[in-house]
Amino acid sequence: MKAQEELRQWAKASGLKLGWIAAQLPASATVFSRWLNGNKAPTAVYRERLADITGLENLRDEANWK
Repeated sequence: MKAQEELRQWAKASGLKLGWIAAQLPASATVFSRWLNGNKAPTAVYRERLADITGLENLRDEANWK
């Protein structure tokens, strides 16, 4: 499963809004949207932070964002 799909599913299951996740990074809504739409992969720092927030280890690997 692609990282974007996994992140969306996690947010829905957790009852959290994607904007809340972006704010925790912190990342702008525009940049976060690019990641979720597959236009750009987050840098290693943001991938690590996303994995720490969600507990989803697949988010750490850049290959999962392509």
